[in-house]
Amino acid sequence: MKEQIDFSGDVVLVTGAAGGIGSAVAEEFAKEGATTVVTDISPEVGTETAATLDEKYDATVVFRQLDVGDYGSCEETINGVVDEFGSLDVLVNVAAGGLREHDDNKPFYQTTPEDWQIQFDVTFGGAINTSHVAVKHMMEQERGAIVNFISEAHKGQERGDNKLYAASKAGVAGFTKALSNEVGQHNIRVNGISPAATLTPATEELIGKYGDRMLKKYALNRLGRPTDSANAAVFLASDAADWITGQILSVNGGYS
Repeated sequence: MKEQIDFSGDVVLVTGAAGGIGSAVAEEFAKEGATTVVTDISPEVGTETAATLDEKYDATVVFRQLDVGDYGSCEETINGVVDEFGSLDVLVNVAAGGLREHDDNKPFYQTTPEDWQIQFDVTFGGAINTSHVAVKHMMEQERGAIVNFISEAHKGQERGDNKLYAASKAGVAGFTKALSNEVGQHNIRVNGISPAATLTPATEELIGKYGDRMLKKYALNRLGRPTDSANAAVFLASDAADWITGQILSVNGGYS
């Protein structure tokens, strides 16, 4: 099993990797020996994250700026990574528009298209943009793995304009399954991870307000940590999961 989870010589690109779950994902791949490309729209935090991991682990870790909502940015960054390092073996899509604070969450009928656009452009469109560029390289290589981060929100329990976040994540889930059917013949696997509430800087305020109430819904009596999802991403991208594709893995502590 340990031999199957070894990314030495592989190139892994992680979106939304400047903090939270994304940086935890990047760290776990670097720990397993991958040349790890930390990408994010924020160059300051992303550069710092990559430098920290590069110093900490015996692997190459670099930062490349990427706006997943901009197809041209995806082409430039991903093609540049392949030119620089020779391949792209794993793509992990973590970047998303995020959930909004419930207290400020307007009913859907009071929202406007401006409220939704980040979900269409980043949460849904980001996974499509990056996959469209990456999968061409993977087809040439006749190998590759894509792991798309979804969310338990895709099951439809969110309110107000968060419904558009949930809908976008549901779109990513459907896209994951559909793409896996198309590219499996090229030895490319496409899977999804669906975390429940996870403690990150982005959710700190929300969990601080509602954490006790939220815990009642979790069989394991704790909320998620970024490493919970990161470990799942490493497994699904590894040879240990080489007969798993088109699946959505809930990493949710028994959330109900």
